[in-house]
Amino acid sequence: MSQDYEEYFHQDARDDRFLRAARTVLKNYSISQRQGGAGSKALFDVQGGSQDYVVEIDPSWQESPQCSCPDASKGAMVQNRGYCKHIIAVLLKDEHFRYQLLETFL
Repeated sequence: MSQDYEEYFHQDARDDRFLRAARTVLKNYSISQRQGGAGSKALFDVQGGSQDYVVEIDPSWQESPQCSCPDASKGAMVQNRGYCKHIIAVLLKDEHFRYQLLETFL
């Protein structure tokens, strides 16, 4: 029973992360794709918060998206498979990568 209870809170954390990304990051931050990313990866600069971060997306979906923010390797890693609000915002903004949001539900 406690396992189900813990899973419920992970779901709430993920939902909150989606809302913050959609509301705050997309509205107040600047997201721009770098030209000629690292090899086959697409690189995005996310600016507007307390620090600027870089989000790396693999178009082939062979690797999970990465972000240089601390949350991507800490809280988001535990609760959302590493999908921090910056990654979610980049995926929401770019129609070519939106499908990768499905990973958070699997």
